[in-house]
Amino acid sequence: MLAALFWKEWLKVRRVFAALAVAHLAAGAWAVVALRAAFAGVHPESVWYQAAVLGNTSFDVLRHLPWAGGLALACAQHLPETRGNRLRLTLHLPVSMERALSCALGLGLGLTALLGLFDAGVVFVCALSRFPLEIATAQLATLIPWEAAGLAAYLGATCILFEPSTGGRVHLLLVTAMAAAVFLVPAAPGAWGHPGAAALASGILAALAVIPFQAVSRQRHTGKNQ
Repeated sequence: MLAALFWKEWLKVRRVFAALAVAHLAAGAWAVVALRAAFAGVHPESVWYQAAVLGNTSFDVLRHLPWAGGLALACAQHLPETRGNRLRLTLHLPVSMERALSCALGLGLGLTALLGLFDAGVVFVCALSRFPLEIATAQLATLIPWEAAGLAAYLGATCILFEPSTGGRVHLLLVTAMAAAVFLVPAAPGAWGHPGAAALASGILAALAVIPFQAVSRQRHTGKNQ
């Protein structure tokens, strides 16, 4: 049954995931070209200074792609469940609601993380070809909160789609926007490596991961969107 649930979720998102994979591939190629252009345009010492001291990167094209992709995946996966009374069928499968929703979230988060790992691999290998390991690692650390914004956008959009009340959707929309903004705010190099920042990020994502279960539980009691 679990394999069938994963397959059902995959069928809903496969086209969107393929489009996102192409977009991430194109963005990765752009990042590689941008870094080479930076070294070709100015003296190498200037690029090193910007990367090591100022924390500048050549892959800003990846800043907004993760959260947009997370939003697209969530809509492709969960919007059909809230239309045409399809959610009622999901909730009446011979598995618990928690397990069915865990499968759905697991697939969505896994695909979002897979795209993030691809971005991380491109950035790290590209940076390592031009910088020492310390600078390449710092460049990779800059990417991590942007990818976390993708996870937050996916979870937040899922919360909004499963929320039965209009007021609740508005509230969750604001919460999701603020959560994603936290990860996208420009920060000093290495700032997200601080234990407090890591704890904040973990807390935000954990809270967003719990809300869909509560929203679906309320739908079972109110009968809305079913």
